[in-house]
Amino acid sequence: MAGFSDLGAIFNTIREIDLQAIADEAQQQSWVAIVGDAASGARDLATAFYLAPRPLPQDDASYAMAGPILTTIEDAVLAERAELVVFVLSEPRPANRAEKAAFEKWLATDKKIVVIFNRPQSGPALLPINEWMGARVLEGEVNRREFLEKHFVTAVLQLMPERRLALARNYPLFRLPVARAIVSETSFANAGYSFSTGVAEVVPALNIPFNVADMIILTKAQAFMVYRLGLIFGLSPRWQDHLAAFGSTIGFGFVWRTIARQLIGLIPGFGILPKVAIAYAGTYAIGEAALQWYETGREIKREDIDGFFKQALERGKNLAVSLGERAPKVQAPKLQAPRLPFGKKKQEPPLLTAGENETVV
Repeated sequence: MAGFSDLGAIFNTIREIDLQAIADEAQQQSWVAIVGDAASGARDLATAFYLAPRPLPQDDASYAMAGPILTTIEDAVLAERAELVVFVLSEPRPANRAEKAAFEKWLATDKKIVVIFNRPQSGPALLPINEWMGARVLEGEVNRREFLEKHFVTAVLQLMPERRLALARNYPLFRLPVARAIVSETSFANAGYSFSTGVAEVVPALNIPFNVADMIILTKAQAFMVYRLGLIFGLSPRWQDHLAAFGSTIGFGFVWRTIARQLIGLIPGFGILPKVAIAYAGTYAIGEAALQWYETGREIKREDIDGFFKQALERGKNLAVSLGERAPKVQAPKLQAPRLPFGKKKQEPPLLTAGENETVV
């Protein structure tokens, strides 16, 4: 589980204010070259880039993007414009002269490189890793989705974390893993934010009305999360289209009412740990509902969101305890009377006496 030290990076989610920057990031063209001969399985991997749980709609963004560059080592020059080169071989073996020359050129131009030995996994000890120093070396069958999502997609996203939105929007194979990461990160960020303001709330000297601001900020992060999910699942970059698509299925008014009900823990005096758990579970429920609709197109009902919320609540409780254990201890400041300068005595207030035509009450 994520810890308190992770909040600094993930709080970027909370601070975001520009939808256009997110849209620009997602719409960048991601150039990928897949290199391999006819027997290697390179063509199968290129096809797998468009694996999706349901047929893609005609207006899916991936149709407007360039597909992977499929080439052989003899025409390796075609891979020069790619940011990522995936070299597919049918068996673990050392590189031949042409492969070595191309590989060294790719390294010299700072390309991200993944080498796949397209065969059932036998263990890293049998792989000629030293021959491909500087690349991520994988072994697995490129026609198996489990290998692609668990190992290949993970490796690519580790090499190119700043390109994950574009990769997912361009290539459906990346969508589900990236979407789940976004939902998880936003849920954690909202929980962490709720924890940080909860800590401040118990310090009387601060006296800042965090709770209304909390609901606004957490809801904004959820809306940005839904927008990101729509972008990577190929929707238009216009946020109004996301309202029309997602809202027509479960109704945005219903979503926001659900959020408000789930975030009732932000009421002062309810306690820090319940606030954290509810903020996490409420965000996860909204993200999972959006993800289910984007992925399958099926109608999302109220009981679905309630189920997602209950599913995440236990994780939210565990996260709250973890953050509480790792956080610096906060003590309320001691309030003391101001000290008088040396040699001066405290002056007593003057006594009121009844003067002429006055009455002391």
